[in-house]
Amino acid sequence: MARPRLRAAGAVALLVVLVAVLVVLLPRGGDDERRTRTGATDGAGHQLTGLSVVPDPEGDGWLGVSHRPTGRGPADFAVGLATSKDLLHWTPVAELDADGGNMPVLHALPGGGYLLAYEDYVRVDDGNAISRIRVRAYADRARLLRNTWAVQRELPATLSDNNEGTPSFERVDWNGSAGASTITLRFHYNADAKGVDRQGIGTLRGFRDWTARRDEALDETLTRAGFPASHGRRSTFRAGGRPWMLIEVQRRPGDFSTWRLVLLDRGPAPRAEPTVVCGGDAGVPTAPSVGVPWVQIAPDGEGGPDLLFLSAFVFDGPSAGTFLARSPLPRGVAADQVAGLFQRCAPAR
Repeated sequence: MARPRLRAAGAVALLVVLVAVLVVLLPRGGDDERRTRTGATDGAGHQLTGLSVVPDPEGDGWLGVSHRPTGRGPADFAVGLATSKDLLHWTPVAELDADGGNMPVLHALPGGGYLLAYEDYVRVDDGNAISRIRVRAYADRARLLRNTWAVQRELPATLSDNNEGTPSFERVDWNGSAGASTITLRFHYNADAKGVDRQGIGTLRGFRDWTARRDEALDETLTRAGFPASHGRRSTFRAGGRPWMLIEVQRRPGDFSTWRLVLLDRGPAPRAEPTVVCGGDAGVPTAPSVGVPWVQIAPDGEGGPDLLFLSAFVFDGPSAGTFLARSPLPRGVAADQVAGLFQRCAPAR
């Protein structure tokens, strides 16, 4: 996938490092146990790169945001909104940013509103695409589908004059309105046009005041684990009674064949050594390169086990493109079993 600066895109304790070129969530079974899609597109044939989902309050479905290349230039992407009943098949309903938007994430607010954050390419300087983070608030579902936001903010550059992007919501204290909100975002930044991406964390208060800092502890953890190049998009979730982060990392700068996924236990105490399980590394030569992860855990809506959903982007091989997987989350899964939920690579022919 051509993606300009899409290298991407407190201290985090490394408990488990699970490097995976794409993880499938449970051992293979029938369609009711494990379902996946490779090269996934929406009903209009649009790529679903970086698909981020939240439950749809109308019915038993889902809302999802993703981006696709438009082919119009070095920094041309479009952010779209789609709906789904099964997390695998998506119907496009709105275009949220047709001019450079990419790496979107959606967050549902109390009372029915939504937050949208994404990386926005704002200009091209001497062939270098410059990106910033844009955050929007939508009052309700209807306005989200019409792309009528109540307020938006392009966050000022804090750590890089070149690229800041691939945001994810770390914490949201809404307090009833944008002006009363405190929103903590994780993101990546690139200090110079040819450098590697590193991790940042910042806080937006009242949709006005933005402060940010480098997350050097996280970068050091990932570098020590064998990934000294770019550290990009991340997704956080809870399983086994503990918080986790799945993040894309790169072994060699500029080498798209070396993107991997790393699972970090963000609990207070380490419980295991870093474990390489797949991803084009020794012993798994058929696995392709992968990044741009998103993990969602939510009730299935029918009283059954919770669903564990994963989206990611496979950069090469026969399964290149967006990969989607959904599976029941075993009841009572323990913390030391979470790594086992991510035990298979993307299908390889």
